[in-house]
Amino acid sequence: RWLFSTALEAGLEVDAIDLADEYQKRPQPDATTRGLAQQAQILGQAMSGKTDDAVKNFSGMLRFARLQTGGALIDFGRRLATKLRMAGDLDASRAVYEQVANKFFLNADVRHICENHIARLELVGKPAPELGSTDTSNETVDLTEYQGKVVLLDFWATNCPPCIEELPNILQLHRDFRDRGFEVVGVSLDGDDSLVASFTQRAGMSWRQIVDPTDVQALRDRYMVEKIPSLYVIDRSGNVAQFDVKGNDLRQTIDKLLGK
Repeated sequence: RWLFSTALEAGLEVDAIDLADEYQKRPQPDATTRGLAQQAQILGQAMSGKTDDAVKNFSGMLRFARLQTGGALIDFGRRLATKLRMAGDLDASRAVYEQVANKFFLNADVRHICENHIARLELVGKPAPELGSTDTSNETVDLTEYQGKVVLLDFWATNCPPCIEELPNILQLHRDFRDRGFEVVGVSLDGDDSLVASFTQRAGMSWRQIVDPTDVQALRDRYMVEKIPSLYVIDRSGNVAQFDVKGNDLRQTIDKLLGK
């Protein structure tokens, strides 16, 4: 159990595939450990390019799941869909969202979230919607200014705990990768220039911020953002590369897009 938990926490799922397969063949496996083994195996398959196997095995997990205990499975499904998207298989990612929505069809919130993510998949690989907004200095923010750079578009707010939780990671990424051509543009849902200016100064957030409520709502519509934090990664060519990747997944995505 410790090995599978560690693999899931440290991004070592690919290394755990064989062990997970072996454990699941035991005559009477411990239920909790078996569940962790399944997760490690499925994520490992997604990360190693075996995306069809990952989707098939996830479907098997859903088949025997109880509707009342779907929380953990829903979260895992979203994590798997992200890994599949990072592997470049958008169809597989879409299939996972569809499976989750179909399994928990009685939960309107889950269906809506899945439908939103499926719609956002259509943005990946295509030119990022234009910003056409002004920052807190009343300067126009235009994506053409960032041509040739990798841009993180961060929809956030000062009163959003998950946003603040991800902030140290974004700050470190900005420090580590700025010299290689990485930039951040914030889209704050606070609607208060002075509040955002005060907070960003204290936090060391030196990148530009879009705060005007009208501009922010227009961007939320273009990028189909319903909940925050919501992160979009735009590549050097101005195309949407990823969305809602966090932590180490975000670091790997940016590092790969920046290249050598």
